Amino acid sequence: MTSLIFLRNIILSNFTSLAFPYKLTFAITYKCNSRCKICQIWRKKPKSELRFVEIEKFFKINNFFNWIDLTGGEPFLRNDLVKICSIIIASCPSLYLLHIPTNGILTEKIVKKTKKIIKLKPCRFIISIAMDGPSKVHDKLRGIKGNWDQAVETFKELKKIRTKGFEIYFGMTLSGKNYNLIEETYQSLKKEIPDFKRSDLHFNIAHHSSFYDNLEVNLGLTTKISQKLKEFLRKKEKKLSGIWFLESRYQKLIPKYLKTHASPLPCQALSASVFIDPEGNIYPCTMWNKKIGSLTDFGFDLKEVWQQARVMNLREKIKERQCLGCWTPCEAYQAILGNLI
Repeated sequence: MTSLIFLRNIILSNFTSLAFPYKLTFAITYKCNSRCKICQIWRKKPKSELRFVEIEKFFKINNFFNWIDLTGGEPFLRNDLVKICSIIIASCPSLYLLHIPTNGILTEKIVKKTKKIIKLKPCRFIISIAMDGPSKVHDKLRGIKGNWDQAVETFKELKKIRTKGFEIYFGMTLSGKNYNLIEETYQSLKKEIPDFKRSDLHFNIAHHSSFYDNLEVNLGLTTKISQKLKEFLRKKEKKLSGIWFLESRYQKLIPKYLKTHASPLPCQALSASVFIDPEGNIYPCTMWNKKIGSLTDFGFDLKEVWQQARVMNLREKIKERQCLGCWTPCEAYQAILGNLI
């Protein structure tokens, strides 16, 4: 039933703006124990993050999500992460996918909390661990000595969990600083993890965003990224799954994005998806810093937000491609799903 509701919303998104978003990207904290060179969220000074009682109120009112990304910062730094997941799973009967990205540093805490979240029986639960290169490169880009070792250890421990619906993979953000190290990254992981597959390494493209606090960072994006990625993907195992389809379509359109720096497909922000920051501020997406308001302005009810004149105006601008244009998976995947027909 859950998958059917999700499928219905995907189909509808190909024809019209949705009455409510099926996907939520929710940054539950900007606290971070990495010191990344590309993403500088860690420089942000956390202010008044939503308290658990406020998050609980939000999900009890807005229980229509099919897909939720709990991002950061480092989500596992929130002591109430399991409680947040508990209220999400209890409140959202149509939740098909819960995804949490992590830097993998706090192995023991991550594994312990992951096991507790799995006991809550989410339909599908994915954890992605950041991986930016071979050991020395990864630690340099992440700004933390030993980060690579901890990320690998976290992956190994989570891989031991054999539960239906739970998946774990590495996510590599490609930029001018590491695109020529894709194969070397895979081989370094394969050496540590004998059963490691190419399909266990996923990719995305680095982006500038005021939310990442990295507007002044030189990302070194180049069309050469496409060629190096293509060389790796030729050897990648093929899988028949929804995730494989999204990834494949996303990766095939990376060359177009790198050439034009515009979204290859019409965006679904403020139709299929929405972004909320740690303070409860509402935005179209993780890229476009156009604040719509705060959850407290609308009694924590997104239904009160969705038909606001400002939202409708921004939605039209997105349709007319007047937004920044991006190709980050946070936004690209629902763009792919909304342009199937």
